[in-house]
Order: sequence, then C-alpha cells, then structure tokens
Amino acid sequence: MKLRLIFFVFFFVYRRSTVIGQATVDLKQNEENPTAAPVIPDGTPEGQLSLVERLETMEKAFRAIVSALSNQSNDLFAPIKEILVQDPSVRSFLSSASFLPNVTTTPVNGTDKYVTIESSKQATKEILQQGKNMVDTLKGVVKCSLAHLVDINNIDDLNSRLNGSSLTAVLTSKESVEINWPMPSAECLKFSTGVWIRVYQSGDQHKWPAETLLTVPQKCVKKSSKTLYSIVLSPPSISATGKKDPCNFHLTKSLTQCRSYVVQVIPNYQSLRGKTLRTEIVVPPKISEDPSMKSLLTAVANGDLWKLNWKDNSGCEPQMTSLNLKIFQDGFVDSLRQNVSTIKIPRSCLRQHANDDNLFTMVLPANQQTCPIDWKPLDKCRKYRLEMSSQYTDTWNGPSTSLEILAKGHEVANNSLDSNEIWRCQRKYFYCEYNGCWPSDHSYVCNGQNHCRNGRDEQYCDPVCKVGFKCGRQCIPNELVCNGNFDCLDGSDEDYTCSYDNMCQQFTNSSGNFSSLIIPKPAYEISSDRMSDIVRKTAVLISVEPNHQIWLTFEKCVTSENKHFVKIYDGPYSTSPLLLSRSGSLSPFSVRSSSNELYVEFPSYYDVTYGITAVYSSINATSEPFIPGCGGYIKGEGLISAPNYSANTDITDCFWFLETKKSEDTIVLSNSDFLSYQRMKSISTTARTYDSDEYDSWQVTSISSHGSTVPPPANSLSIIIYDGWSTKGLVLYDGEAKDQRRAVAYSISNKMMVHFTSPGIRVQTPFSWTVSRISTPQCNHTFDGSNGIIKSPNYPLVYSHLSDCRWNIDVKPGLKIRLLFGFFETQDQADFLYVYDGPTVYSKLLFEKSGVVTTPFEITSTSNQVFIRFITDANTALPGFLIIYSTV
Repeated sequence: MKLRLIFFVFFFVYRRSTVIGQATVDLKQNEENPTAAPVIPDGTPEGQLSLVERLETMEKAFRAIVSALSNQSNDLFAPIKEILVQDPSVRSFLSSASFLPNVTTTPVNGTDKYVTIESSKQATKEILQQGKNMVDTLKGVVKCSLAHLVDINNIDDLNSRLNGSSLTAVLTSKESVEINWPMPSAECLKFSTGVWIRVYQSGDQHKWPAETLLTVPQKCVKKSSKTLYSIVLSPPSISATGKKDPCNFHLTKSLTQCRSYVVQVIPNYQSLRGKTLRTEIVVPPKISEDPSMKSLLTAVANGDLWKLNWKDNSGCEPQMTSLNLKIFQDGFVDSLRQNVSTIKIPRSCLRQHANDDNLFTMVLPANQQTCPIDWKPLDKCRKYRLEMSSQYTDTWNGPSTSLEILAKGHEVANNSLDSNEIWRCQRKYFYCEYNGCWPSDHSYVCNGQNHCRNGRDEQYCDPVCKVGFKCGRQCIPNELVCNGNFDCLDGSDEDYTCSYDNMCQQFTNSSGNFSSLIIPKPAYEISSDRMSDIVRKTAVLISVEPNHQIWLTFEKCVTSENKHFVKIYDGPYSTSPLLLSRSGSLSPFSVRSSSNELYVEFPSYYDVTYGITAVYSSINATSEPFIPGCGGYIKGEGLISAPNYSANTDITDCFWFLETKKSEDTIVLSNSDFLSYQRMKSISTTARTYDSDEYDSWQVTSISSHGSTVPPPANSLSIIIYDGWSTKGLVLYDGEAKDQRRAVAYSISNKMMVHFTSPGIRVQTPFSWTVSRISTPQCNHTFDGSNGIIKSPNYPLVYSHLSDCRWNIDVKPGLKIRLLFGFFETQDQADFLYVYDGPTVYSKLLFEKSGVVTTPFEITSTSNQVFIRFITDANTALPGFLIIYSTV
C-alpha cells in the first residue's frame, strides 16, 4: 500500500510537470474555453518548441523524484531504489547528477555503516514485478499520448496514418449522432480510460459552454470492429425519470437544421490527452423526397453571354453564402484531362427573384467592379457539363446538380450579311452609291476626297499597314477582323472562317437527320460569282448513349470546291481527330465514329443548290477502326458496293446497316449483276429455241459489251444478310450456301444488315446491291373460315411490282390446314412465296419457292394457324399463284 502511495506521489509530480510545462501555452485558451482538455502541441514550430519545454520540465521532475527517493534511508524505499538502479534511463540521470554518492549508498539504521542499493537483494520478486509494471504503465501512457508526435517503434503503423478523416460521425433517423473512431494500436488500448467528446457548431469553438465536453469512460465505449470503437449520443434529454444509465450520453444542445457541426474525440490515457480526432457533420433539412424539390439548374450560353438560373430547393437557402460552379469541357468529368474550370460566385453577385426566394440568376461575364469573377467565355458550338452546388459554410456544400449544354453561336445571320451592298459587285470590288462597282484598290480609294456616301472610301487609310489587315488600299485594325461587321469596302474581313459565324445544333436521339440551313436572301441584287460567298458555317454535335458508335451518311453533299469543306471529327469538338474532310459535289458516302459522339462542320448557303443532307444512327460499339469504303448506313434507298479488297489489305469485315424511313415498310436488296445474268440467261434460252445462229451472234456481242453474263460475284465474296442489326438475327441470305443464292433479299422488319468478309483472293470484283423499299400496308388479309381461296394480286393477270402481301389463316383449335396449289409461276430467285406453320414470319417455315412449279401439290400444317407471305421486286412480273385451303 505504501509502495502505491509512493508511486502516486511520483505520478502526481509528473502530471503536475505537464501542467507547468504547458501553462504558458494553455493559459489564454483555458481562459476563453474552460472546458478544453490538456492540449498536445501540433506540428508547427511553436508547437514543437512547446513540446521541448514540456519534455525538459518532465526531465527536471524525474530528476527531483529520483534524487528524493535515492536519499531516503528507510528500508521501505530499498525496493524502489533497486528499481531505479536497474532501469538504464534512470541510471543515466544518476550518473550525471551531483547527488550520485547518495544514490549509490544508503546508511543502515543504528550503525555508521552504509550499504549500496545494488547490494540490496532483499526485495521480493513480487514487489519488483509490481514496481516494473508501474513503470511500464507510465511509459505506455506517455507513448500513447505522444504517439502522433514522436517516433515510437512499438506503436502500430496505423498510428502514423491517423488524421481527421479517421473519425466519422453520422446522423441517425432518431436525431442521434453515431460516432466511430480508431484506436491507434492494440497496445494503447491497455492504457485507455475512455475519451472526451465535444460537439459544437462550426465557427463557434469558443462560444460553447463548458458542459459541451463529455467525459466517456472506457466501459461505455462500444467496440464496433477489430480496430474501431463507437458511441451514440442521443438528443438532449427533456426529463430524467427512473434509474439513469451511466453509459447513456446525450447531446448538450439540439442540432439545428442547415447547420454544420464539428465533432471532436480526444483519447484519454489515464488523464493524459491523445491526438484530437476531428470531423464535421451537416444537419440536413427535412424536405420531401419529391424529385421536383431537388435543386434545379438551367443555363443558356449564346455568343459570349451566359445566363444561369439556380433554384435552391434544399431548405437551407437563407444560409447560402455562394455558388460553386464546375465547368467540364466537352462534358468529360475527368480532372486529368485538364479541362475543368472552377468558379465561386458570391451570393452578392446573384439576383434573387422577387416572387421566389429560392431562385437566383447570374449573367456572365459580370461587372468586374461589383462582382470580380474570373470568367473565360465558352467556345462556340462546344459541349460543356456544368456542376453547381450551394455553399452554406466554409466546409459544407449542398448536393450538386449537373447539366449538359451546347454553347450557341449566332443562330441568325446578322444584318451585315443579308443587307449589305457588297453582294452587288464581284469579289475584290465594292459598291459606291454614286459610281457603281469599283475595285477595292481603285486610285480614288484613300486619295483624300470623298467619292462614296458617308466617306466610306476614305476610312482606315494607312498605305504602309505594318499592323493591321490590308484590304485593297485600306488597312483596318486586327480587332475588327471577324467582328460580325463588314469594315473593309469589299467585305474581305468577314468570311466563312470567322468563328462567330457558327450556327449550332445538337442531336441526342439514337437516330436522326439534319441538313444545311437556308441563309436569308440579301436585300440587294447578287453578283453571280458571290452566290457561294453568302454562307455560314454550321456545326452539329451528335451524342448518343454510351457504348455505342455512330454511322453518318451524307445523302447530298455539294459545296464550293476547295473553299468550303465538310469536316467530320471523331469526338465532341473540332479538337477531336479528323475523320474526313471533303468539298465539291460528292456522291453519297458514310463515316463511322469510334465513340458515341461525332462533331460535324459544314456550310449553309443562300443558294439551295448547295449544301448537305445527312442521316445518322447509333449501333453497338465495336473495336474495329473505321476504313472509308468498308460498310456504311443507308436510310431509305441507296446502293451498296463491295469493298475494294485489292486496294486496302486492312479490310476484313465490313457491315452495312439498312433501315426504312417508315417502320411498316420492307427493305428490298437487289443484286443488279445477278438480275442481269438471270435476264440474259432467260433471253439466251429463248434465242436458242428460235434461231441458233442469231443467238450465237447475240452472245458474242453481249459478252464483249456487258461482261455480266458470267455468274455473279457471290462466288468469290462471302456475303451474309441478316434481318435486323445483329448477327443473332434471322439469316435472310447466305452467299456461301448454294441453295440460298438469289437475286433479291427481303427484310422481315424495317432493318437489315449486310456482312462482307474478305475473299480468299483479294481482287476487286465489280459488285453492287440496290437498296429500295416496299410500302403496301393495305395488302394484309385474315381468314378464319374452314375453307377459302388465296391468290396473288390481279391473278390470273400479272401481279404488281414491289408488293409485300400477307395472309393469316386461323381456324378452330385441334384442326389442321391443308393448302392445295392449283397454279404457281413467279420470277425465279426474285419473287418468293413463303408459308409458315404458325401465326408469324418467325414460325417454322413450311414452304419457300420462286419460279415455275408443276401443280397441283399440297402442303399441310401441324397446327390450326398458317401465315403466308408473297413478296416481289421491281423487275419481271408473272401471273403468280392460286391456293385453295381447307381444314383436316
């Protein structure tokens, strides 16, 4: 018991030394905030100096304690002296102290003899162990309290990583605060006697009373995982009834909505303070889950002006101090791209609507004197992604709302374009009201005399023109070039390349179309060679869903050759890789993107004979690169040509995607070479029958002049045609299967895909398919009687071209349907009759035939439903067929 008393005195002196060493540092803080626990110095120079002063004070205290104990003559202190001498750190104190003789020898009561401490071996092992444990405890407490400031090898590595983010605090549905924090190490857990917890409003650290500091004993701390501990602080208690739970802790004050609070947890190591862990929480407002209550953002960027509307529906609008705006160029939310701008807009710069306190408006650029915001105008016709959030405190932002916009250019041609008189004269000339058209370098220009109205011919006269834009005999300042007004007499300072000239559109649907805009007709007559100069650059951004690519086809492309180009960029803006750049009068062509975005620039003219018309559609993404001439997209009618395998060895698989403009239409894919071969074959058979000599003469002529009397190139090319846009779709034609070779393929839906693969011998074979459509929705029939007659349109006369007729026979369940064919004659390998054992074209195929078939013959179904389809192309027409059906 006495030994414990001595140790208590030892610890008290040590503890008092920490207070003395910190007194000068904490005095002011304790006056302002009497609740503060002893403060551990931080990593600043002042904090490090404070730590040194504390350690020196502690050393002096230890020296005093050791000196006092070493000079005690009572045998009671012999075990303590033994412990002191055995500890190397204490021996270092003794060896350097002036009282060393007194430490090493001790007088024996009643005699004049001295015995050394080292020779005192009478202490029991139990007492020695107890003393050693006390010293170890003291060491451990000091180590754990200073673990974040000094290098202690036996403290877990986790200790060195502790920071404010190690502490988490969460508001529960019951308005309680659940706090979780880590223990620096398992070793420190042995010395922990609990924690101090403090919760106060951000920015008000010194305003909250002393009772805000909660002392939580270790027994009340819950272990939530191997290294995490937690406690729940309940809302303030209104009244206490019954027996109180000593581990039930309450917040000292209710937390207010839309406020930010600091949560501090301070480890308590037997009254020594460990590192303060700190985090912040925000008390959200109680708002409805209705999506309409979320904060709303709208923005319009037109030219150099940008208007923002922000509606803060968080419920915390009165506390809002500013708006945080992030602008992501091209819509990429990726800081590594170096394309992110961050702008902080003070509330004072926002205009609050009179009828809606939550609605704010901002126009950029703003007045730099009243609202200094670093603002850079957006690029015209470029896509941006905006992220906006309200800021309520220095550390609390509300949830962000995002929006994608396209920064607009000049949607309507300016007055100088549609009413200026420069169009009256040919290029490099200008119109002078009193003298007609003059060349811009006429001697009367800049000769000191006014010859034209308002003296226009005597403006911007600088014969040297070292700095500026020279046009004829004029020299205009560079800042007037591409400013939207014709400052040169001949108008050469404003042309197609001017960036302001852009008119922009964006398409986000999976498919669509666009064309050149029509420039308003100028008010004056137009010189013939200036027709193509009345032009505006137009930009279109196509953005489809992720993991898709875009096929874009130009059905019309007529521009001023080598002057106005159609440019297609593989990405969201003109900084993306250039896929194609073309000018002049071009045949239809297709391009494919490598991502889900394409950016297209093209001219819009006053003259409607110029311009472009384009269609696009999205497809599932592929890793294959785009190669011009390898595949394409056709919507409506067009022509498919075989890839030029001999010219490009990189071509392997090429896909064509076909689609009708109306969903109810059918695609007809005709092999023109094969049809020519079939017709010549038919003619040759007839010629042989009537006049052998005449046939031989025709055959020689045909072979030499047409060259298409040989079998079609399907013999050398691998072609597969699918219904729909997937290789999992129904195969309509397989060039490798001899029984499927035909002149025409018909779709079932309104989409079709043609797949070319490289031939064994890479030679260029002239080959093409013609794409057309069938639109006969009226040719649909239904029969439900036990018998009836089905015949081709106009039978026994010839049937119509481009027909898709369908009959559905549905009789009573349990019965079967028998079809008796009385006549059958159609165009071979072109006009087909299909019979399905079921109600749709996806049922089992019972019969597929074209050409001439000997009748009569029968077909019997296995169910009570049959679907019949007869489809024809635009070539030869014959009588067709006659069917009599009955039930069995």
